[in-house]
Amino acid sequence: MHTVAASLFTALLLAAGAARADERTFSLGVRATARAGGYFMGGGGAQLRFHFARRVGLEFYADALAGEGHSILRRDVEIGGAASYDVVRTPRFGLHPLLGTCVLLATAHDQNHDDGTVSQIWWGVRAGIGAAWQVSERVTLQAQLHALLYLGHPFDAEGWFLAPSDRLTVTPMGQAVVAVNFAP
Repeated sequence: MHTVAASLFTALLLAAGAARADERTFSLGVRATARAGGYFMGGGGAQLRFHFARRVGLEFYADALAGEGHSILRRDVEIGGAASYDVVRTPRFGLHPLLGTCVLLATAHDQNHDDGTVSQIWWGVRAGIGAAWQVSERVTLQAQLHALLYLGHPFDAEGWFLAPSDRLTVTPMGQAVVAVNFAP
């Protein structure tokens, strides 16, 4: 995990050095996330946004989500990134498609059984659309809609036990994100 974080940070620094000073924008943000698939999950996280060219941006994030369905409490921790390109850009507004990838630690706990907790690591890809509104010199509001595909072993609640499935499947989900970003 430390190697991935160090690699992402190094890539960010290299991109920062390649950009012209008047095109550089860097911000830190907090975000709220709502996800729907087999059941609803909600949560929040933090993000790092960087525009290293006038229209091209990178975003790195970490989210924690929770949801409940059929007496199963699900908790996810996701770390990922996405690239975007502003197809519409004004001094205060940007509209952009985005494409990204992530790693997800999914944990499910059967609330009816003390020993009913299992965890899986899933890999995901996302595509979506986002918009950003600069409300002041240092504050930007952001909204995104994503279509997600996760590759992993789903959780099965068979009989009395919760267990990861033997099947490797692709699970589609949808997600909405709203964020507030602060430029230092």
